[in-house]
Amino acid sequence: MPTNGQLALLILSVVFFTAGGLISFARLWKETTTMRLAGKSCLYWGILASVGVLIWHSVKRGDWMPIGDNFDALIWLAVLLALFVAYVQGTRPLAALDWFIMPVVILLLIGAAVFGRTEFHQYVGQAWTSAHRITSYGGAVAFAVAAASGAIYVIASARLRRKEPAGAYLGSLERLEHLTMTAVTLGFALLTIGIITGVIEMIGRGRPTPPTKVALAAGVWIIYAIVLHAPINPVFRGRRAAVLSVIGFLLMIGAIIAAQFSPAAVGGGGQH
Repeated sequence: MPTNGQLALLILSVVFFTAGGLISFARLWKETTTMRLAGKSCLYWGILASVGVLIWHSVKRGDWMPIGDNFDALIWLAVLLALFVAYVQGTRPLAALDWFIMPVVILLLIGAAVFGRTEFHQYVGQAWTSAHRITSYGGAVAFAVAAASGAIYVIASARLRRKEPAGAYLGSLERLEHLTMTAVTLGFALLTIGIITGVIEMIGRGRPTPPTKVALAAGVWIIYAIVLHAPINPVFRGRRAAVLSVIGFLLMIGAIIAAQFSPAAVGGGGQH
């Protein structure tokens, strides 16, 4: 059960997230550097306050696993979503992303304050499982877009090297690369959340993790991490990044298939 101090810190994080969301919305009419920095600061301080609550509460109850505790589980989900927003907006900003995600973060934190003193209920476990599935499959969809644009990039690049007209229908290499990197950024963030929620759920509930699924998921994560940071290392830009995005998507499909045919999934008790 959370203490009054933990609840006060939780309320402070809600205030930070609310202020950041309002500032972000106000930027629709007036865009300034001060407002942009203020919005980011509120987001980061909100995350720090929420993480502080998690650490404080986990130390007090002697257990960091969020599956069996309403307070921790809801805050964990809120922090992961907030980190998702911070990561995407810090790498390749998507306009108005926080307008839709931050209200969910705030509602989760308010839910933690309201239900944190009550006995754990299965709906929290279901929410955790849903978060794992939505982010995992959402990442797969984003990677499908990245793979498609990456494949088109490879075709267009090959035609240009052969001095053949690429055709306007293929789009410019610059536009294809931008679409690939945007999709990879979104997919990478979603996949990271999916992996974290999946690992914690399996540890908390004692479910075995299929080695093949783990290896494939790790491979996907590493490949897209390389693609995502391609601007830092020019060696992996352009055609190589496009090829890696296709390979990563194929591994992602392999991981999904491995999850379906794992012993736990076949027996009806596994999670994707």
